[in-house]
Amino acid sequence: MQMFLILAVIALIFLVIFQISKAAEYVGVLKGENETRKQTNKVNGFMMLAFMIVGLFGVWYCNKVYAPKTLNAFPSASEQGQKVDSMLITTLVITGIVFILTQILLFWFAFKYQEKEGRKVEYFLHSNKLEFVWTSIPAITLLILVVFGLKNWNYFTSEAPSDAMQIEVTGKSRGRW
Repeated sequence: MQMFLILAVIALIFLVIFQISKAAEYVGVLKGENETRKQTNKVNGFMMLAFMIVGLFGVWYCNKVYAPKTLNAFPSASEQGQKVDSMLITTLVITGIVFILTQILLFWFAFKYQEKEGRKVEYFLHSNKLEFVWTSIPAITLLILVVFGLKNWNYFTSEAPSDAMQIEVTGKSRGRW
Protein backbone atom coordinates (compact mmCIF):
# COMPACT_ATOMS: atom_id res chain seq x y z
CA MET A 1 0.00 0.00 0.00
CA GLN A 2 2.84 2.38 0.86
CA MET A 3 4.52 1.68 -2.49
CA PHE A 4 1.25 2.46 -4.30
CA LEU A 5 1.03 5.77 -2.42
CA ILE A 6 4.63 6.66 -3.34
CA LEU A 7 4.02 5.86 -7.02
CA ALA A 8 0.79 7.91 -6.97
CA VAL A 9 2.62 10.91 -5.45
CA ILE A 10 5.39 10.63 -8.08
CA ALA A 11 2.80 10.43 -10.87
CA LEU A 12 0.98 13.47 -9.47
CA ILE A 13 4.23 15.45 -9.28
CA PHE A 14 4.91 14.69 -12.95
CA LEU A 15 1.33 15.67 -13.80
CA VAL A 16 1.70 19.01 -11.98
CA ILE A 17 5.00 19.70 -13.77
CA PHE A 18 3.35 18.88 -17.10
CA GLN A 19 0.41 21.20 -16.36
CA ILE A 20 2.72 24.03 -15.33
CA SER A 21 4.72 23.66 -18.54
CA LYS A 22 1.50 23.68 -20.58
CA ALA A 23 0.35 26.84 -18.77
CA ALA A 24 3.73 28.43 -19.48
CA GLU A 25 3.32 27.49 -23.13
CA TYR A 26 -0.11 29.19 -23.26
CA VAL A 27 1.31 32.29 -21.60
CA GLY A 28 4.05 32.24 -24.22
CA VAL A 29 1.52 32.28 -27.00
CA LEU A 30 -0.25 35.24 -25.42
CA LYS A 31 2.96 37.19 -24.67
CA GLY A 32 4.74 36.46 -27.88
CA GLU A 33 6.95 33.49 -28.64
CA ASN A 34 10.27 35.36 -28.80
CA GLU A 35 9.95 36.96 -25.34
CA THR A 36 8.94 33.66 -23.78
CA ARG A 37 11.90 31.86 -25.32
CA LYS A 38 14.32 34.46 -23.95
CA GLN A 39 12.78 34.28 -20.48
CA THR A 40 12.78 30.47 -20.50
CA ASN A 41 16.40 30.47 -21.66
CA LYS A 42 17.42 32.73 -18.76
CA VAL A 43 15.58 30.53 -16.25
CA ASN A 44 17.22 27.41 -17.72
CA GLY A 45 20.67 29.02 -17.39
CA PHE A 46 20.14 29.73 -13.69
CA MET A 47 18.62 26.28 -13.16
CA MET A 48 21.73 24.70 -14.67
CA LEU A 49 23.92 26.56 -12.17
CA ALA A 50 21.64 25.57 -9.28
CA PHE A 51 21.63 21.94 -10.46
CA MET A 52 25.45 21.97 -10.62
CA ILE A 53 25.75 23.31 -7.08
CA VAL A 54 23.20 20.84 -5.67
CA GLY A 55 24.77 17.95 -7.61
CA LEU A 56 28.33 18.68 -6.49
CA PHE A 57 27.11 19.14 -2.92
CA GLY A 58 25.40 15.73 -3.21
CA VAL A 59 28.63 14.11 -4.41
CA TRP A 60 30.55 15.70 -1.52
CA TYR A 61 27.91 14.70 1.04
CA CYS A 62 27.68 11.08 -0.15
CA ASN A 63 31.47 10.83 -0.09
CA LYS A 64 31.55 12.20 3.46
CA VAL A 65 28.83 9.81 4.66
CA TYR A 66 29.85 6.63 2.83
CA ALA A 67 33.66 6.89 2.64
CA PRO A 68 34.17 5.50 6.18
CA LYS A 69 32.04 2.49 5.25
CA THR A 70 34.07 1.46 2.19
CA LEU A 71 36.91 -1.03 2.08
CA ASN A 72 39.46 1.77 1.69
CA ALA A 73 38.74 2.87 5.25
CA PHE A 74 40.35 -0.35 6.53
CA PRO A 75 44.00 -1.41 6.15
CA SER A 76 44.90 -4.05 3.60
CA ALA A 77 45.57 -7.58 4.80
CA SER A 78 48.45 -8.19 2.40
CA GLU A 79 51.09 -6.51 0.30
CA GLN A 80 49.05 -7.29 -2.83
CA GLY A 81 46.00 -5.71 -1.21
CA GLN A 82 47.96 -2.50 -0.65
CA LYS A 83 48.87 -2.41 -4.33
CA VAL A 84 45.24 -3.00 -5.35
CA ASP A 85 44.13 -0.22 -2.99
CA SER A 86 46.79 2.06 -4.45
CA MET A 87 45.54 1.38 -7.99
CA LEU A 88 41.94 1.98 -6.94
CA ILE A 89 42.73 5.26 -5.19
CA THR A 90 44.79 6.48 -8.16
CA THR A 91 41.96 5.66 -10.57
CA LEU A 92 39.35 7.29 -8.32
CA VAL A 93 41.41 10.47 -7.93
CA ILE A 94 41.98 10.82 -11.68
CA THR A 95 38.37 10.07 -12.63
CA GLY A 96 37.08 12.22 -9.77
CA ILE A 97 39.08 15.25 -10.89
CA VAL A 98 37.95 14.75 -14.50
CA PHE A 99 34.31 14.33 -13.39
CA ILE A 100 34.27 17.48 -11.28
CA LEU A 101 36.04 19.60 -13.91
CA THR A 102 33.83 18.44 -16.78
CA GLN A 103 30.63 18.94 -14.79
CA ILE A 104 31.63 22.45 -13.72
CA LEU A 105 32.54 23.34 -17.31
CA LEU A 106 29.34 21.81 -18.70
CA PHE A 107 27.02 23.69 -16.38
CA TRP A 108 29.03 26.93 -16.44
CA PHE A 109 29.06 27.04 -20.25
CA ALA A 110 25.30 26.36 -20.34
CA PHE A 111 24.85 29.40 -18.07
CA LYS A 112 27.47 31.69 -19.61
CA TYR A 113 26.60 31.14 -23.25
CA GLN A 114 22.83 31.30 -23.01
CA GLU A 115 20.99 33.21 -25.71
CA LYS A 116 21.46 36.97 -25.48
CA GLU A 117 20.60 39.88 -27.70
CA GLY A 118 23.29 40.60 -30.28
CA ARG A 119 25.23 37.35 -29.80
CA LYS A 120 25.71 35.16 -32.85
CA VAL A 121 26.24 31.44 -32.68
CA GLU A 122 29.48 30.13 -34.16
CA TYR A 123 29.06 26.71 -35.69
CA PHE A 124 31.80 24.56 -37.15
CA LEU A 125 31.55 21.04 -38.44
CA HIS A 126 34.99 19.66 -37.86
CA SER A 127 38.24 20.43 -36.07
CA ASN A 128 41.14 17.99 -36.34
CA LYS A 129 43.08 19.75 -33.57
CA LEU A 130 40.16 19.59 -31.12
CA GLU A 131 39.42 15.94 -31.91
CA PHE A 132 43.11 15.06 -31.55
CA VAL A 133 43.26 16.72 -28.12
CA TRP A 134 40.08 15.19 -26.71
CA THR A 135 41.05 11.77 -28.01
CA SER A 136 44.73 11.85 -27.02
CA ILE A 137 44.39 13.03 -23.42
CA PRO A 138 41.98 10.25 -22.33
CA ALA A 139 43.95 7.66 -24.34
CA ILE A 140 47.23 8.62 -22.65
CA THR A 141 45.59 8.68 -19.22
CA LEU A 142 44.05 5.24 -19.75
CA LEU A 143 47.37 3.94 -21.09
CA ILE A 144 49.10 5.07 -17.89
CA LEU A 145 46.41 3.39 -15.75
CA VAL A 146 46.66 0.16 -17.78
CA VAL A 147 50.47 0.10 -17.55
CA PHE A 148 50.21 0.68 -13.80
CA GLY A 149 47.68 -2.19 -13.56
CA LEU A 150 49.75 -4.56 -15.70
CA LYS A 151 52.83 -3.87 -13.59
CA ASN A 152 50.89 -4.85 -10.48
CA TRP A 153 49.30 -7.83 -12.24
CA ASN A 154 52.74 -9.15 -13.18
CA TYR A 155 53.81 -8.70 -9.56
CA PHE A 156 50.73 -10.60 -8.33
CA THR A 157 51.15 -13.51 -10.74
CA SER A 158 54.95 -13.81 -10.65
CA GLU A 159 56.78 -16.78 -9.17
CA ALA A 160 56.74 -17.07 -5.39
CA PRO A 161 60.00 -16.27 -3.58
CA SER A 162 62.33 -19.23 -3.07
CA ASP A 163 62.00 -19.00 0.71
CA ALA A 164 58.16 -18.92 0.64
CA MET A 165 56.35 -21.35 2.95
CA GLN A 166 54.25 -23.95 1.15
CA ILE A 167 50.85 -24.67 2.64
CA GLU A 168 48.45 -27.38 1.52
CA VAL A 169 44.77 -27.01 2.33
CA THR A 170 42.06 -29.64 1.97
CA GLY A 171 38.41 -28.71 2.23
CA LYS A 172 35.38 -30.84 2.93
CA SER A 173 31.76 -29.96 2.34
CA ARG A 174 29.35 -30.46 5.26
CA GLY A 175 26.34 -31.02 3.13
CA ARG A 176 24.51 -29.50 0.26
CA TRP A 177 25.37 -26.10 -1.08
